[in-house]
Amino acid sequence: MPLAPPPPGVTPNFEHPASNTWHVQVTAAICIPLIVLLSSLRLYTQQHLYPSRTIADYTFMLAAVWTVVYISILLVLLDKGLFGRHIWDLKMEDLTNTPFLLVLILEAIYGPFVWVIKVSLFFLYRQIFHPKQYLHYLVWAGIIVTGLFYWSTLIAAIALCAPRGDETYIMAFATARCGDTKGLAVVTGAFNVLSDLYLLIIPIPPIIALQLPRRRKIGLLIVFATGILAFNASALGLHYRIQVNRTLDDTWKVMPLYLAIIIEMTAGMAVLCMPALAALFKRYSPVVTAHFSRSNNSSHDTEQETFYEMTKTRDVVNPTNARNCQAQSSKKHAHMATSSSDSAFELRPHTSDSATLAEKLDRPSISP
Repeated sequence: MPLAPPPPGVTPNFEHPASNTWHVQVTAAICIPLIVLLSSLRLYTQQHLYPSRTIADYTFMLAAVWTVVYISILLVLLDKGLFGRHIWDLKMEDLTNTPFLLVLILEAIYGPFVWVIKVSLFFLYRQIFHPKQYLHYLVWAGIIVTGLFYWSTLIAAIALCAPRGDETYIMAFATARCGDTKGLAVVTGAFNVLSDLYLLIIPIPPIIALQLPRRRKIGLLIVFATGILAFNASALGLHYRIQVNRTLDDTWKVMPLYLAIIIEMTAGMAVLCMPALAALFKRYSPVVTAHFSRSNNSSHDTEQETFYEMTKTRDVVNPTNARNCQAQSSKKHAHMATSSSDSAFELRPHTSDSATLAEKLDRPSISP
């Protein structure tokens, strides 16, 4: 007998049931390497460009690890074969305690894990817009309110769905008290949307107030606008939570919700990495551009030049033009003695040129 009666005209398929887990598995297979890549780039930027550590960096590292752990547990759950199938394609013999234990773990840790991501964003805002006193209050208000809510979801999930006495996990999830977690999931989804909207709005006024050219302000807004993806994922998550709350076929309907959760967490991690990636691009884009420009102009050269060598090359006076440079310099500066024709190779730049050269040579040697 199936766990629930099928819709009219539908026959249960116990041998080859339909499954909708593949799109969640594919998304997870893309998002985990993406999170690892973005996190590695941020850590590299932090190590080489900004060596000092702040609390935002530590919460970010915790958020990165916890996000990968959450998605990995979700993949283990999907591998058990219970979720992703229609409930009428499941028999009582298909049920084991392990999938329900994993569901309880995911429900319990979801709130604290999402909170760590949001806390990292709050601390990032505090770090970037530190002199803004009102933003300081907004950040701490957001940290406290979201912390109280998300940690309470952990307590509620354990209190409602953890086995009591001689109950198994299967029996605990079949109780009416555990069924109340569906309503809690809808409330959590609504809170996700509101908190993401809050995170989207609070950096806008300080960015607009910055004394920067309009183009740079727009660039900063675009960096933080990555959070729109997280906001949209939260809105989708709320929509799918409502659907799961209204259906008996929750083993099938929960898959789009898991997909939205993965995208939401990945988007949150991407927002945390955007400022570091922008700094990394600003630092190394001239190096890459100079490298390819140099390669195109000297395609017959067999040796590659480092950025350090190319910088020096730009400031070396061409000996063939030395006489012209010396003649012009003599006309402009009558107090300078006329140099001999052999002194062309000993021509030195002016003080301003020397300063520019010194600044350029102070740059680290970076191989393109």
